[in-house]
Amino acid sequence: MQKSNVILNKTIYIVGALMSLFHIVALVFYPLPANIFRTVHLMFVLTIIYLTHPSSGSEKAKIGVVNIILLLGGLLSCVYIAIEMNAMLTRGGIWTTNLDIILGIILVVVVLEATRRTNGLALPLIAVAFIVYGFLGQYIPGMLGHKGYSLKRIITTLFTYDGIFGTALDTAATYVVMFVIFAAFLEKTGAGNTFLDLAKAVAGRSIGGVAKMAVIACALFGTISGSAVACVAGVGSIIVPLMMKMNYSNLFSASVISSASIGAQIMPPIMASGAFLMAEFLGVPFLEIIKAAFIPALLYFFTIWISIDANARKLNLRGLTEEEVPRTKDVLKKDGLILLPLVLLVILLVVFKLSAITCAFYSMVASIAVCYIDKNRDMSITKIIETLASSAKGIASVACACACAGIVIGIINLTGLGLKISTLIISVSGGRIIFGLLLSMITAIIFGMGLPTTVSYLLCVSVLAPVLIEMGVLPLAAHMFIFYFACLSGITPPVALAAYTGASLAGTNPITTATESCKLAIIAFFIPYMFVYNNAFLMQGNILQIGWAVIVGVFTCYSLSAILQGWYIINLNKTYRFLFLITSVLLLVQNKILDTLGIISFIILSIVLYMTYKKRKTGIEIQEAK
Repeated sequence: MQKSNVILNKTIYIVGALMSLFHIVALVFYPLPANIFRTVHLMFVLTIIYLTHPSSGSEKAKIGVVNIILLLGGLLSCVYIAIEMNAMLTRGGIWTTNLDIILGIILVVVVLEATRRTNGLALPLIAVAFIVYGFLGQYIPGMLGHKGYSLKRIITTLFTYDGIFGTALDTAATYVVMFVIFAAFLEKTGAGNTFLDLAKAVAGRSIGGVAKMAVIACALFGTISGSAVACVAGVGSIIVPLMMKMNYSNLFSASVISSASIGAQIMPPIMASGAFLMAEFLGVPFLEIIKAAFIPALLYFFTIWISIDANARKLNLRGLTEEEVPRTKDVLKKDGLILLPLVLLVILLVVFKLSAITCAFYSMVASIAVCYIDKNRDMSITKIIETLASSAKGIASVACACACAGIVIGIINLTGLGLKISTLIISVSGGRIIFGLLLSMITAIIFGMGLPTTVSYLLCVSVLAPVLIEMGVLPLAAHMFIFYFACLSGITPPVALAAYTGASLAGTNPITTATESCKLAIIAFFIPYMFVYNNAFLMQGNILQIGWAVIVGVFTCYSLSAILQGWYIINLNKTYRFLFLITSVLLLVQNKILDTLGIISFIILSIVLYMTYKKRKTGIEIQEAK
């Protein structure tokens, strides 16, 4: 038994390392035809999953008969389609052979099972429901019905570039793979600890400093992770106990880390792999997506920051002592080299405008190089191979989910369901953008329940983006709108995976934690509407338009925080909170005249509250003097 486990672990190690090396070679040095590259990618993915993930959570991964049968079936199907892809496309579902059908069914089953093991039951069930819809459309009344498709036609769709081997899998096999490998190397250099030290140095001494550390750490962590749950687990395991030690309530501690970690998904450059998919769908450079996401991400973190500050001042919570906080200068002197790969990534993307894959590769090489320059870091050949092997596991779960999402997308395209839902939404909304946006928001949040953000975005964008674009929404804004609400499903009840993880760290109720997280992240529920109606938030327009959008956004953040936290300069009574509500509405409408009135209203309220604060302070000083 022990010997078989050793063999299994060595096999996983070798396959993982070979998988990462294959992608580096194929993407950077020796490009392969799509039919070869995508099928080999999926073969590696299925091998990793069936070797590392047991059929149920109660047992350990093992080389069992069922695993071997499923794995061999999947590999055989991939080899077949690599050889027969062009011929199968030529047959077009009319002259489909029996072997096409048999191996196609096998691959669909293998992908569904692999997805269940890595991502849970929700996505495979959705995929099965769509397959059934493809067969039985003639029995569905009304607009959503269709003529029904034969097994040959459906298998041809799912077994080719329209289904499993489509755009979703291709994006996972290219952009996602390279950035996951880069992130793995960056993490091995100790970047995670450096980010925490920097967060402590920058915000540790300020009021509410411990909680603010979480905001900075999550923003930095998001540049290499893009996973809310991973961010909650990684940063929260350190920050949450420290927050509770500093007299923050368990609920607030869990909510801060949950809401801040959602920012890891919307923070460029990785954005939970959504940036790569968006660039692919829109046909624009990767840099354009990063630019568009930058201002909304900053406003998101800024709102959480000022909400933490308001809460800390209201409760009179101090920061860390000077002895507990390192100096920024010392952190940079000690670990500054670790940040060079990220700096290089930005320079290559922004200045030299190289492709995202090339930038990720050079940054990965830089992360290895800094470990040889800094003698305190260990990056031996053995450790390089270990990192390549471990990164493959992270790639596999995302790639498998993308393959499964390809099944859904294939059926949507085959049946014309996307166009039908588009027509339905336009009909229900009366063609008015605001109602179309509301329906799209609800759909994206529902689809995101229990699904990874990448998959939720993939499923929603194929249906919802055409609707919004037809209504007149800028394509970039439409995609970003859908992506934002796919991310926010991580903290929106009843299924909020990021909030559940935060609640487990702090010992709080998951639903209550999710509700409180939504309050802290309130701006994120409005930012998508703001950038749909004012594209300057996405850096579309001239410098004056973008500057004005940022100013309006900052005032909006403060105003919304004042309403929900009940504090701005002083504790706010119901009257002041109502006045801030009116101010927020004026700012959110995205009309220059109303925006200006909102800013004036905010300034007047600030002056009145400051005068009240000074008056109270003077009264207290007189009382103390007496």
